[in-house]
Amino acid sequence: MVSCVYLTSHVSRVTACQTRSSEDLERKSSHKIEEPVYHKENKNKDTANQNSLPETQDKDGNIEREREAGEVKVGKIWEFPVAQLKLGNIWGTVEESRGGKRILAFRGIRHVLPPTGERRFRPPVPATAKWAGVVETKRNGHVCPQHMATKPDIWVGDEDCLWLSVFTRDLAVNRRRPVVVWIHGGNFARGSAAEYEPDYILDEDVVLVTIQYRLGMFGFLSSEDAGLPGNYGMLDQVAALQWVKQNIEAFSGDSNRITIMGQQAGGASVHYHILSPLTRGLFNRAISMSGSALCWWASLKRPLERAKKLAKLVDCPQDDKQALAKCLREKPTDTMMNTHPNFYEWKHLEVNQEPMTSWSPRVDIEAPIPFMPQEPIDLITSGNLQHVPYITGVTDDEGSLRGSTFFSDPAGVNEFQEKFETLGPLMFGFQDGQSEAPKIMAKKVKDFYLADQELSISTASQLIDAISDSSYAHPIDTTGKIHAMRSRAPVYVYHFGYRGQFSLTQLKANHYPPELTDSAAANAQGSSPYGVSNSDDLMYLFPIMTGLFRPLNPEDLIFSSRFIKLVSAFATSGKPEINMGEELPPFVWEPVNPANISHLDIGNVIEMDQGLPNHRRMSFWQSMPVYWNCNREAYAPAPPPARKEEL
Repeated sequence: MVSCVYLTSHVSRVTACQTRSSEDLERKSSHKIEEPVYHKENKNKDTANQNSLPETQDKDGNIEREREAGEVKVGKIWEFPVAQLKLGNIWGTVEESRGGKRILAFRGIRHVLPPTGERRFRPPVPATAKWAGVVETKRNGHVCPQHMATKPDIWVGDEDCLWLSVFTRDLAVNRRRPVVVWIHGGNFARGSAAEYEPDYILDEDVVLVTIQYRLGMFGFLSSEDAGLPGNYGMLDQVAALQWVKQNIEAFSGDSNRITIMGQQAGGASVHYHILSPLTRGLFNRAISMSGSALCWWASLKRPLERAKKLAKLVDCPQDDKQALAKCLREKPTDTMMNTHPNFYEWKHLEVNQEPMTSWSPRVDIEAPIPFMPQEPIDLITSGNLQHVPYITGVTDDEGSLRGSTFFSDPAGVNEFQEKFETLGPLMFGFQDGQSEAPKIMAKKVKDFYLADQELSISTASQLIDAISDSSYAHPIDTTGKIHAMRSRAPVYVYHFGYRGQFSLTQLKANHYPPELTDSAAANAQGSSPYGVSNSDDLMYLFPIMTGLFRPLNPEDLIFSSRFIKLVSAFATSGKPEINMGEELPPFVWEPVNPANISHLDIGNVIEMDQGLPNHRRMSFWQSMPVYWNCNREAYAPAPPPARKEEL
């Protein structure tokens, strides 16, 4: 069982953060708290004496045992589990999966040098120094600096945050198990590998790797030149994939059966790696859950504007890019993080903040070796991508997570309605050059989904549909269709609509640690009235939110097992299927046929369905001159606003 200790009592170490927007002159304050520490309870078995391996006696009566791969003698003691890497040995822990299977866990493996000091805003540097003896890898490292998802007025983390963890059944190098590399989500601004424990997935015979990458400004700041090209967070992921390719066999993994998998920003990252020339040959299959490189929040434009804004906020030069970069590298982490709320235009320190994010990957043609040399849409349509089996899809009501917090704030709903001309473009991602006429396009969205109706609980589903379609369904629908036409490997599309006992829409807004609303905690039989939200699928793969939704009820437990078997089968063979027992043939997920598109409906019944859902809504978005369909001249930085005295 996973538990989390929240070290929030050190009030003397609070760091204040203040912000003001152009329209809101009231100062906002946030503060830093200690990081959450994740650990296993009473499951660690660190010595060979606790293993159940057969023992024999030699002629002198001394006890001998048949030694398992991963047992290494350190002095007079046999230690286990010890993975033998090319640079040295690492010592992990023995744990247990949900179904009672053994897990060998190696946490916090340092594979690159800390991205601090002069290495800030630069590509990661692999750790190449060999070491003697055994290095303990039993605890997670730091989370990367980030404001908390459920309470954005507090932040945690340390820039020395690049590490990865590996979970496996044993260390027999000849076993060659399929490997799943998990890339966490969080708008490219928050999240951690530490949040994704192996308890559920390691019921299956796979190797799981969870990775860290730099977030927010530390991962994605760019001045649109070779000095600060951006994409440092993506290059962190590349470095992790390179390490996995080179070392995973030491953990009984198959370096030729690596599946990269992620959700939201992690799903978009997976798609970026399919398109990037830097990751060719580093993986063999891919799964994008609720994310695509075509999502507006995953491909923000005009990063130079944000770089200059950051420079102004911390008193660095704005017009000399070289001086700007030098100055920003010298600023303390606290100073940098305390500016973060200024990059939101509304509800700066609340979960309803708009826009959804301010940091993302970009086309970095200025970089010496670009991660993304062209716009994602151009790479997809030209077929310039890795032709690997690919799963992509969405939940039925992606926008309900944001919608539920939005409608929990009646005053905010009224303000949004009154200021829709300003705030609407932020919600739908039209604000940074991804639309030629943001206000007009936002009005079209409002007219299509709401007509002349007022925003209220009774019309919540319409706004949620608009958020779902603009941020997720339209770009992912487009991704699936074009990949099916251009990729030589099979493409599988799904819609996730399973309604279980809980939903992330039942979390208390602006509350930390995460906690269920009173009504959700009391209603053991209920599910969210807002539908199946973004991230609801994660609770069936991992004990997310530090196990807040555990234990799963019997129906959810059965679904979780089947869902994981589907992922495991794909990682094993590239063909997603579920064994239905001896008397029935396996359930096979059919790939997309461009001439007759179908998708898998992952609901309370798992079945194939013809066509793609919400055709009318998708047609509306295809007709809009926004995102990849807008005039790309709008991607360039906007001219500075005229001063009032000049008007």
